[in-house]
Amino acid sequence: MVFPIKRQTTNHITTIQTDKFKTTVIKVSFKTRLSRETITERIMLANVLRNSCLKYPTKKQLSAHLADLYGASFSVSARKQGKIHAISFYVSVANEKFLKSAPPLFESALKTLSEILMCPKMQNGSFDKSVVNLEKRLMKEDIESIFDDKTSYALKTMVRVMCENELFGITGDGYIEDLPKITAQTLVKTYESMLENDQLSIVVLGDNEHEEVLKLFNDNFDFKTNEREELCAIDFEEKELTQVVTFKEEQLINQTKLNIGYRTSVRITDPEYFAMLVFNGVFGAFSHSKLFVNVREKESLCYYCSSQVDNFKGIMFVYSGLDLAQVPKAIKIIDKQLDDVRNGLVTDEELFLAKKSIVNAKRESLDSNSGMLSDLEMSGILGIDSEEFINRVNSVTVDQIKNIALNIKKDTVFTLEPCAKEVSL
Repeated sequence: MVFPIKRQTTNHITTIQTDKFKTTVIKVSFKTRLSRETITERIMLANVLRNSCLKYPTKKQLSAHLADLYGASFSVSARKQGKIHAISFYVSVANEKFLKSAPPLFESALKTLSEILMCPKMQNGSFDKSVVNLEKRLMKEDIESIFDDKTSYALKTMVRVMCENELFGITGDGYIEDLPKITAQTLVKTYESMLENDQLSIVVLGDNEHEEVLKLFNDNFDFKTNEREELCAIDFEEKELTQVVTFKEEQLINQTKLNIGYRTSVRITDPEYFAMLVFNGVFGAFSHSKLFVNVREKESLCYYCSSQVDNFKGIMFVYSGLDLAQVPKAIKIIDKQLDDVRNGLVTDEELFLAKKSIVNAKRESLDSNSGMLSDLEMSGILGIDSEEFINRVNSVTVDQIKNIALNIKKDTVFTLEPCAKEVSL
């Protein structure tokens, strides 16, 4: 079945009109330059705003109101993407066209989002201190919990060292040492700066007319219309590689975590982007990739071994879990997989399966409204639609993958190892 999609944009508001889904999703994003000085407070602001507003002053009341809107959902995310930091507010609500005698749910959901964004719970020009203190405690616990997830901890530690003097080295989780400086008053300044200075992006995905959406937003939101800087998420920072940095850390763990960071110099806007995608599919992204098949299955060296690419920064990570004694051999065989691609040793089956997995993931993303939102964001960056994306993936050749591999340089190797056993006297 073909579901026609009509995309229209007026200023900062984009509508994606389709009858494919029985829900409508509203996404309002505020983007600014990524900064070590502001990231913790911005995450805290997102957490505070998700709790309540003047009209629904408790989390329980807000949840009850959303339930009354036929089970509407509301969420907030704060994340870094390349050189920018984005706070995004999402509301998903049922399309009243599919319900009998339903009220105007889209308008009600949009008004609720306006209440949250434009009329947060404040008193005497300050956020609720009890909410702020609660969120500070929860954020501290969230950051501390990363230590318990050794796979995540090891990868974040390697990135921090690998990109120490670069924007990418800023963690997207926030910093515990910043929390004492955040107060109910300082958050107001961050909130006002977000509304007045951040790049604003509004997307509505559902069966809604563009003009209707524009009118409702103009009626319910008082966003400033001043000129805002157009931001580019692509991070072009590079560093001179003189030697591979190798370091380790010991903890009370049983399984060693091996992490290797590489510089690819390929970003999402580069012509080589699609070859980079397919290279990663061949190399380590999937269960049929070289790393999984040769390092984990054939040699039985790792419990897991995979690769991922950040195409806004142009770097690649290999991460694995294994026994400490196997680390030297694992590194040697991982190196060999990359060398094999550099030498063009890619089978027809490896190429076919990599392309098939990427294409399937792309098509599956279009089966949910959240996936379609992400797909449309990427399509906007690439300047192509999903079908052209698939065509370009399928046109990648072994020679193109080989050229990608030839330009990949190892940067950092980090091992999170078990502590040396103490000798009892």
